[in-house]
Amino acid sequence: MTTNTKKTPLIRRHGFAFFSSMRFAVSLLCVLGIASVVGTVLQQNRPMADYVVKFGPFWSEIYRFLGLYDVYASAWFVLIMLFLVISTGLCLWRNIPPFMREMKSFRLKASAQSLAAMRHSTVMENAPPPEVAERYLAVQGYTSKRVEREDGSLLIAAKKGSMNKWGYIFAHLAIIVICLGGLIDSNLLLKIGMLTGKIVPDATSMFAKDFKPESTLSANNLSFRGDVNIIEGQTVDVVFLNADKGMLVQDLPFQVKLKKFHIDFYNNGMPRDFASDVAVTDKKTGKVIEETIRVNHPLTVDGITIYQASFADGGSGLKFKAWDLANPSDQPAMLDAKSMAAFPLNMGKQKYQLEFDQFSALNVEDMGAPAEEKKKGFAETLNDVRAVKLPKQFTNIGPSIVFRLRDEAGQAMEFKNYMLPIKQEQDYFYITGARAGLDQQYRWLRIPVDEKGSIQSFMQLRSLLNNPEERAAAVALALAGTPEEVRPNFGKAVENSLLAFAQGGFPAIDEFIGKASPPEDHQKMKEYFYQIIFGAVNAVLEQGMKTGKIEKWAPSEARSRFIANSLEAYSGLKVFPSPVLLQLDGYQEVKSSGLQMTKSPGAGLVYFGSLLLVLGTVFMFYVREKRAWLLYDPQGGVRFAMSASRSERDVQKEFPQHRQHLAQLAKDLNDE
Repeated sequence: MTTNTKKTPLIRRHGFAFFSSMRFAVSLLCVLGIASVVGTVLQQNRPMADYVVKFGPFWSEIYRFLGLYDVYASAWFVLIMLFLVISTGLCLWRNIPPFMREMKSFRLKASAQSLAAMRHSTVMENAPPPEVAERYLAVQGYTSKRVEREDGSLLIAAKKGSMNKWGYIFAHLAIIVICLGGLIDSNLLLKIGMLTGKIVPDATSMFAKDFKPESTLSANNLSFRGDVNIIEGQTVDVVFLNADKGMLVQDLPFQVKLKKFHIDFYNNGMPRDFASDVAVTDKKTGKVIEETIRVNHPLTVDGITIYQASFADGGSGLKFKAWDLANPSDQPAMLDAKSMAAFPLNMGKQKYQLEFDQFSALNVEDMGAPAEEKKKGFAETLNDVRAVKLPKQFTNIGPSIVFRLRDEAGQAMEFKNYMLPIKQEQDYFYITGARAGLDQQYRWLRIPVDEKGSIQSFMQLRSLLNNPEERAAAVALALAGTPEEVRPNFGKAVENSLLAFAQGGFPAIDEFIGKASPPEDHQKMKEYFYQIIFGAVNAVLEQGMKTGKIEKWAPSEARSRFIANSLEAYSGLKVFPSPVLLQLDGYQEVKSSGLQMTKSPGAGLVYFGSLLLVLGTVFMFYVREKRAWLLYDPQGGVRFAMSASRSERDVQKEFPQHRQHLAQLAKDLNDE
């Protein structure tokens, strides 16, 4: 015995009802909204190093795994959009047929009982003939249809505003169209290619010619968003795309040549406007288009839009003064270099590599007021050598360069050097910062300048401190005014203190005090030795001026501050994490223009979807569906009823008006 069972229609299955429900679609929209907030607040598609500096190595890796650095192209965002398209499409599939039937229907089967049960319903003793009633409803904007029933009654059914249902259809279609546009521009095919192994990001190559075929995308790629930097006179025909932990090269159907880069600044040094004069040459036809691209004024060629995104250093010529910190000579070596390049540096048996980063000709800083002066021990004094205090006002403090010194083991220290002396508190300093990693803060070395604004006096003083004969002469000069009975012991103390300071700076003195005296006497001993060293270094300065090795500088408060600052700077040099001190001394700036190129065929769909959304909003909120019935009973009397889906207040106002007008028409006809 067999039992015939009918299969449940797909539209009535629980899974279909869930995926096509408004609750599911709204949940997906909420998740997309939250993700869009993240994508707006967090700057997208930046180099990984920027995120490491901002969030640290641990959280930056977590955020990268979650796809927060490219939210709109992340796998989970694309998946949500796919589900939203499916959900909205199923919803339309389920609801469009009844919507269409409802828009076409006049509800001619309405019975006397159902009409009487309506909220706005009445029996009219005097009513115009059906023909007149139909004409009246037509004048009021209604489309009507009448039908004669078997019981002899006649029903006129009228409606207006049926287009209201198109609002729901357009709104749902808008979501589908916008999501499809987003999917097209989300590098979906690129993600699939990377998952299947056909596309492999390159994390090692530096130049486009070094990228392998599996890391190069053809000019027929459906959509992309990439960046490229061009210096004046340079021509490019590719852009670089960030992909996972590497890069991809995107071929272009044209070549872009930067003819001239323009930039204007505000008085405070901030960029006001920048633009690029470019020549775009089509690879197939050879046609050349010359245009100026500036911020918010892009150029579109072959469906690819070129934006003026940024500007940067294009490889500026740099000149440095270089002091070998193992050599006490005050004469620097001259070094020529180029930003965005690497150079070998040999220091005896040690081999290093200098890697220069971007050069910046302008540095607008928020300067801070100087802190109150207070007495400090050697530890605090040494910390101050590495702490830059900036006054609080926007000031252009001049050119700077960031570079790294890498040893043979691959370990690197990063440095930032300012070309011009910077005023801090009452004096000017040449400033160099050092750090071991991007997640660390710079520790600053401040070298004071003399009354002529030169670093040379400090370097000459450093050279004299490391010369035994000059130290001996300075000690003799310092003892000239001391009593004979204390001169031998005091002279020995000055000589030993100056020698220890020359060899190791304040850290060496601090270490000696820690070993030679009990803890309760440390502070007193530090102050005592500071006074000795200050006087001895002053004597070294005097001896240097006496022999002509240092330019003469009359005793003054400024000179005393110079000596105190020199003690701090000398101590900082002793722990400076580099065998050489580089001071930027000149440059020839070369700028590059940062262009962003995007191919977004889905943008048209997004615009069309936005139009559908506007139309849907208009139809839903400004087109109101209303229905009216006139049932002519053969026994006499006419039942008049009205209803509306969402405009109950309008019907409440219009119903008595229509009833009065129909009654007046009937009266006028009877009078005639």
